Amino acid sequence: MSLENLLITDRQSIRKSWGKTDLDVIEDIVIIKKWLETQKHLPETPCDNMIEFFLTNCKYSIEKTKQNLDMYYTVRDLMPLIYKGVHPCKPEIEPAYKTGMICTLPKLTQDMYRITILKYNDINPDDSDIDKFCAHFLNNIYEVRLHEDLISGDIYIADYEFVKFGVMAKLSPILLKNVAQVFEKVQSNRMKALHLLNPPGYVDKIITLFKTFLPKKLQERIFIHKTIEDLCRCVPRELLPCDYGGNEKSMAEIEDLWKKKFHQYKDRFNKLENMKVDESLRPEKLENDEILGYHGNFKNIRVD
Repeated sequence: MSLENLLITDRQSIRKSWGKTDLDVIEDIVIIKKWLETQKHLPETPCDNMIEFFLTNCKYSIEKTKQNLDMYYTVRDLMPLIYKGVHPCKPEIEPAYKTGMICTLPKLTQDMYRITILKYNDINPDDSDIDKFCAHFLNNIYEVRLHEDLISGDIYIADYEFVKFGVMAKLSPILLKNVAQVFEKVQSNRMKALHLLNPPGYVDKIITLFKTFLPKKLQERIFIHKTIEDLCRCVPRELLPCDYGGNEKSMAEIEDLWKKKFHQYKDRFNKLENMKVDESLRPEKLENDEILGYHGNFKNIRVD
């Protein structure tokens, strides 16, 4: 597998599924770009691929796309747990790689959904950083996808087979809240399913808390599986890595390709480190900005 085939998509089929022609998409992108010219508080004009990604996530609603693009830039300063200190080409990311593997898979499902697997490693909890692990998933992988991918939805699989209690005990509630906010407000609820594989009993408390931060429709998309066979009743086995009996390369091989892909985007991640919104130039209040006022001094979750 080459880096060019790391994210295989079908733009024509996805556009067609929304009743959009190539000309329609171009016209929508032009509308968004004209609006962006009036938004002096935003730090850049995103590329066409990014705009189309957001348009598709927002079901081609122009107004919702505007809100999501604004939110994408605005949250960077407001959610430091996710957007700060996780440059994928710097040593600061190593605790995330030690904590587990995150592999967004190359091929789409028949419904044009993208599968991402998060698999926790069997490591000393002292060497882990589960907050940074989650941030790496939400920030770095998603950033590459904004530039190269196009989907109808996301399927996430979290594999807890080797996770240790001490790793999960370090998860902060504010991170859970941030994850829920990103799913809802930045990714526009495009999570079609979150499959939890082999979760130990104490994870129930974490899931219960996480659900309180999610809208009802996302709460109903969380499923628990005790075996791979059970999981594969919901997810096409052939699309999974060979570790799970699928036809794809191993998790380790796919992760290695993703690390190389991150280095292709090193300049972009360098730029993102200092990118911020200038609130003094914002022309009007951001809709649904009540989530941006969410602050709290949380301690770690008690899962004993």
